[in-house]
Amino acid sequence: MTETKELSRLKLLAKRYARANRIAQHQALDLVAGELGFPNWNKLISVSKKGWLADSVQMASIEAFVTRALPAAIFRDGDPEAMARRFAHLEQAERGMIGDHTYRLQEILHEVIIAGEGWSIRIPENPGAIPIVETFTNQERECPALEPEFLQKALELARDRAVQVRAEISADWPRRSTKPDQSGMVRHPLCRGESDVWFCLHCDGKITSAQIAQNLWHCPACGASPLDIFDTAFWSDDKGESFLPVKTDGSTDRDELDFRIVDSRPKLDLTEEKIILLIRSALLDDATNISEKLGALQAEISVDDENGVWIIIEEDLWPEGKDPVQALAVAKLLGLEVERLSSWSTIPFAWPRLGEIASSTCDYTQMMLDAYAQYGGSPTK
Repeated sequence: MTETKELSRLKLLAKRYARANRIAQHQALDLVAGELGFPNWNKLISVSKKGWLADSVQMASIEAFVTRALPAAIFRDGDPEAMARRFAHLEQAERGMIGDHTYRLQEILHEVIIAGEGWSIRIPENPGAIPIVETFTNQERECPALEPEFLQKALELARDRAVQVRAEISADWPRRSTKPDQSGMVRHPLCRGESDVWFCLHCDGKITSAQIAQNLWHCPACGASPLDIFDTAFWSDDKGESFLPVKTDGSTDRDELDFRIVDSRPKLDLTEEKIILLIRSALLDDATNISEKLGALQAEISVDDENGVWIIIEEDLWPEGKDPVQALAVAKLLGLEVERLSSWSTIPFAWPRLGEIASSTCDYTQMMLDAYAQYGGSPTK
């Protein structure tokens, strides 16, 4: 019997579904048959031999079905309620509400981000990486992402979209990159050959073909991207013989709440470098002419272990009796005691008093060049 175009189309859609979700072809065929009301693909074939054909509405429903992706556990368990619930989540994505809180769901460079006021959740491209929950609100305000029920719903939305994104990646790769053949060989999606063992340049891990294919070619141990995965450990003296196998079964399904919460509010870390930067900026505020600006830039500033800051300024560039008012005020805000000293060292240019009458650095530069031309040698170029 000649295969109908509808049956050929169903097989093609099942093949695409299998590639996208990294499952066996026969599983995808059975899922397609189930969507059409048959217990399995064999039953569908049996009925088709008696004249059954999928109508246009049924074909449209299957085409819509294969554009959506679900975790492998859903395929194995065959839970219709779970499938319907996850499909509903996907249809509500992009912009929506969780309780009284709005959210925005989007994909950026294969990462999925769901965010609202004062919070965000990021799902990395790597299926083995855990979601990062970031909070931004002040301590006085409640953050919905810290409420277990809200967080679980937001994670479900983001994870469902991440599965869909990963399915799209898989569908673009060769079939042999997402599922080992009978001899255990898989093909690198970036055309780096075929092998049943792979090596991570980042952590020196030895990875099986099943592990690397299931994890979308990210190292299951350290999360390195496909760019760091090779079929030979060319950087090793023994070609990777001494590398330890990555201890994981390659599974990426996570039904439990597995995530990391990060408080992303800005935190002030006043290191010595940052304190010096603030004091020097304040000295520039105090400077009223080019000479004093050069003095502020040239000043030696240090911070000791007893909450003290030392400011040493070249006397020829900064008047002896002038207090650095702004620098003192900044130091007070930081809880620092100031010790100010003068020094006599080699100044950057001769005739420092020229800087006291110049109105700008450009004017000062011209005056300095003219003085060197008249009284000294030509400046070094």
